[in-house]
Amino acid sequence: MWQLKLFFDLNLRINSMSNLKKFFAALVIALTGISCAQASEFAGPYAGFKVEENWSDASGVVNVKSHATTFPGLTAGFGFDVKQFMIGAEVFADFHNGSTTYKDGGVDLKVGMPFNTIMPYARVGMTGSWPNGRLHGGLGVEYKFAKQFSVAGEWTADSSNHEGTKRNNNSVTVGVHYYF
Repeated sequence: MWQLKLFFDLNLRINSMSNLKKFFAALVIALTGISCAQASEFAGPYAGFKVEENWSDASGVVNVKSHATTFPGLTAGFGFDVKQFMIGAEVFADFHNGSTTYKDGGVDLKVGMPFNTIMPYARVGMTGSWPNGRLHGGLGVEYKFAKQFSVAGEWTADSSNHEGTKRNNNSVTVGVHYYF
């Protein structure tokens, strides 16, 4: 009988020690701000295809009235989770022959704030192949509709003042990304 009492007494002490260890571990995590958060839905490498509507004009040595063109584009990037933000880099190619800047490619810094499967974001970087390199920026929102697929809608803009001609581009884009 004393063996049974000893067994229950030891079991009670082991469970108490285990609970005490769990309590102190939770206390340390709470006091130091250590987070056990998982990666966002938007971290990691991706590639995609987009369709864009571009409004462009040129004035100066070359004059082109504002006009619209529809064109395809490609994109690829990589995102990292930094606290509650996603920060990444994205390269792109736009095949808009009807634009006043023709075909473009570039690289952007992309900063977003994921809310589960939705991420609003801003982007800024450089674009250009013709007539010159220029600052590029925009705003968008991305929705992750499956584990490896998302759809994104965004507005981007850039302008150029080169050899006496000022060119303006504004684009609205809808694209699909595949996350690896």
